[in-house]
Amino acid sequence: MSRVTAVPAETDLLCEGCGYVLNGLPADGRCPECGKPMAESSPLRRSVPAWEAPQSALSRLISLFSTSAAVLFQPTHFYRTLAIRNDVRPAFIFAQIHWAATSMLLGWAGFAHAAWVFRGDARTSFQFGPWVALSAVAWIALLLTTLLAARLTHWEASYRGIRLPLAVVRRGMYYHAAHYLPVALAAAATVYAFRHAWLHHQANLSPKFMTHYLYFLCGLVVLAAAYLFRTYWIGMRNMMYANR
Repeated sequence: MSRVTAVPAETDLLCEGCGYVLNGLPADGRCPECGKPMAESSPLRRSVPAWEAPQSALSRLISLFSTSAAVLFQPTHFYRTLAIRNDVRPAFIFAQIHWAATSMLLGWAGFAHAAWVFRGDARTSFQFGPWVALSAVAWIALLLTTLLAARLTHWEASYRGIRLPLAVVRRGMYYHAAHYLPVALAAAATVYAFRHAWLHHQANLSPKFMTHYLYFLCGLVVLAAAYLFRTYWIGMRNMMYANR
């Protein structure tokens, strides 16, 4: 693909199907490039999620769950209707909440896995200090990974002439943080299930049980990476031509 250097201005009206500049065309017409109705690219189709609406403390908690559910189960619709040029701070707070929950799960899974595999002790009881340390490392890793991915996405988009300002990318990726939670749940559940089987049924297990456990973890890592990239792409694809 040849390099495109002209990034559309934020005031340009783009077709949300193909990115064609629609400035000056009638509102009831269609995109000359792909035929998508102009109405489907209207800025009025986008709004802030429930999480960003003014509300009481209880309503805010409810909106946290409803917004998380929208991101997880309807990502295409969520990003297709997300207002992308609003303040990034509410989205960052949303991300921090999900990073915290994800980090605590990964911290426990990492501690339990290390105690079992590297120390050979599946009966090690919970220890607060190592859990906090591993959770903090996971939180920092999530933050740095998100910031790096946002920067690289912005650079790549600019290189290809796609309108994805850094603030817009970060806003989208902060809401994408909800997708880390099922990955962390799967990791913690896997470690717990295999440890539980080892503790209570060790005599009846195959000699290759530990090998199967490690293979299962490796497969989970691959699936998680594919899932996270897929949901990331859904977000970016539905924001790259957004008009609001």
